[in-house]
Amino acid sequence: MILHIYHCNLAVIRDYHGSQGRNRPDGTGRFPESPGKADVEFFPPTNGFGDPQIGELLEMFRTIDLADLTHSPLRWNWKYIENTLGCTRQDVHRLLEEADSKGLLRGLTIDYDHEQWMRYSREKGCLVVMTGIEKSDLARDPDERVRAYCDAIDEVKRDVTGAGHVLRHVFVVPNGHLAPRSKPVDWEEALAVLKTFPPALKRRRYRAQLNSYGYPKLIELAMNAHKRGYLLRAV
Repeated sequence: MILHIYHCNLAVIRDYHGSQGRNRPDGTGRFPESPGKADVEFFPPTNGFGDPQIGELLEMFRTIDLADLTHSPLRWNWKYIENTLGCTRQDVHRLLEEADSKGLLRGLTIDYDHEQWMRYSREKGCLVVMTGIEKSDLARDPDERVRAYCDAIDEVKRDVTGAGHVLRHVFVVPNGHLAPRSKPVDWEEALAVLKTFPPALKRRRYRAQLNSYGYPKLIELAMNAHKRGYLLRAV
């Protein structure tokens, strides 16, 4: 097997053409599961870039999903905001306009600063594992094959996480083009092997998902520029 392993803090994987074929195991995937979810543990620049009042205002919104306040179930508590900041509602609007003009209200989601998010978040992103099945893999002992795959994932996890950190999400993405060392593998045989990996990863307490097989994909990844951000493994 040839594995290209990406350590990401943002991953969006979807089919270019929607389909319902029988070789579509679990469809597409994304991390975080919903935009803004990672903000819970992300600390924004609450100095307001030199403006203490803007900083204090941003601090009040630290745990709120700012991606879509228009349709948010949250409601503004104007009295609390006014009393906390010691200013009028008109002043609050002015501060919000200033913060928005600096890109702060649009940016306090995972799109704001991937490096800061990864540094401060307890959950250290996800792993996207491009997986190429080789002809020789079909003759291997199934238990040994699965164990080798999971061990490779565990090794990367140990390298990118520390005490108190978690990394749970693993996306297994089929990619037959990664295996140039042997003749192409029949898609049904390759898919049968690929389907064994997510259950084994789940037994090791990962949230694992096998993406669709054989369809063009639109893939968006954001990785930190560290030596474990992208790895090649032959297992």
